[in-house]
Amino acid sequence: MIDVGILDRSAPVPLHEQLARGIRAAVLAGRVRGGDDVPSTRALAADLGLARGTVVAAYEILAGEGYLVARPGGGTAVADIARPVAASSAATSTSPVPAASAPVVDLRPGRPGTAGIADVAWRSAWRRASAIEVAPDVADVTGDPALRAAIAAHLGRTRGLDLAPDDVIVTAGTSDAMLLTLLSLSPRGSRLRVGIENPGYPRVRRLLGRLGAEAVLLPVRLDRGFDLDAFEAHDDLDAVIVTPHHHYPLGSRLDAAARSRLLEGAARVGAVVVEDDYDSEFPHGRMPLAPLHLLDPVNVVSIGTLSKVLSPALRCGWIVATGVLRDRIVEARTDLDPPVSQVQQRALALYLAEGALARHTARRRRDYRHRRRLLLDAFAAVDGVTLTATDGGLHAVVLLDDAPPASERAMVDALAALGILVSPLTSYAVPGTAADLPAGIVFGYAEPPTPSLMDAVGRIIAVARGL
Repeated sequence: MIDVGILDRSAPVPLHEQLARGIRAAVLAGRVRGGDDVPSTRALAADLGLARGTVVAAYEILAGEGYLVARPGGGTAVADIARPVAASSAATSTSPVPAASAPVVDLRPGRPGTAGIADVAWRSAWRRASAIEVAPDVADVTGDPALRAAIAAHLGRTRGLDLAPDDVIVTAGTSDAMLLTLLSLSPRGSRLRVGIENPGYPRVRRLLGRLGAEAVLLPVRLDRGFDLDAFEAHDDLDAVIVTPHHHYPLGSRLDAAARSRLLEGAARVGAVVVEDDYDSEFPHGRMPLAPLHLLDPVNVVSIGTLSKVLSPALRCGWIVATGVLRDRIVEARTDLDPPVSQVQQRALALYLAEGALARHTARRRRDYRHRRRLLLDAFAAVDGVTLTATDGGLHAVVLLDDAPPASERAMVDALAALGILVSPLTSYAVPGTAADLPAGIVFGYAEPPTPSLMDAVGRIIAVARGL
């Protein structure tokens, strides 16, 4: 049996986390080696006097972190991992020296953890979908009816939306959904005027530029979030694009009063509200608020994606719209032709309808919350640095308190020299605008194995201290 240390049933830390911590320590200390079998969940539960569900939850954490791997044909083994640099030594170094061949740890945001996706349910869904005879042509440009029904049911369970399958239009991810929505809008003036968050998702402004539309910048502040006063000062917007649940990248959200004010202002001037609901599956430590589409289904177009839940490589998402807005979007889809493979849509329909996505999301949610706690603990005692944007999603923002602007570039370059890729915070602001941002970086924490992540975090802290 693995030596997992002492489990304290009276401690505030849940038993499954204590167990995961003990097994993790055994792996890192070399007491078990890569390739060694670990006991079955039933056997370990019996040995330790625990409920089997407690051991299952611990194994899920460790598999998500990369310490355990499932063997083909059954059984679980210890992963073969490199021993990470101790966080204490990394955190105390003020002048990190890059290794001659430092492995690249890509912490640029937008990448979810993909370990464990290709499980039995995933393979079964794709096998059955590929066995169906291929149709001679696309029957419905809005997407496979079974997938649209599955998405509608999924959004009913997770976001409280009461949707008919016809309210859902399948897209090739968020960018395709955003492009399709913008193409469906009719400008009141000589060209489309769209309010966008600044800072915000850079691809939105690039799409608007490609379409020849005018981007009207609406500030988002670190301390106050989306500037509703600035929004209400414009009475000639055709649309406004927002991330109300978890602003990208600053992490703020619109509370109930702000949502009501936004929708009232948009209705007053006849502006369509485009809701980018990109990561609402992962709220951390706070209750999710109702989607804007639930509050105003007539004037809100809601965009969702599987990119943060499964992988951006799938290129699959959706638009939720009703009435005239839906009809215009369908017309645009008809002109452009649907881009998502019918085989993929069938496979995803089976995966969603049979509850596999819900189970995968629950596993990922536990893993990401655990990683978030590790980040909060790591940065808790670091002076001169603020960790923020951690109340949801898959990324965090490190702010260099009172640091000169040039320190941001210096930090990004120093980390790149160490093989750690992050994004500068100011890259999310429209170039040449005063976005009132301090020096900082944005990094994702969902994709790399936890040992690699925490090694990189130790180096981030060391570089920040050096600056």
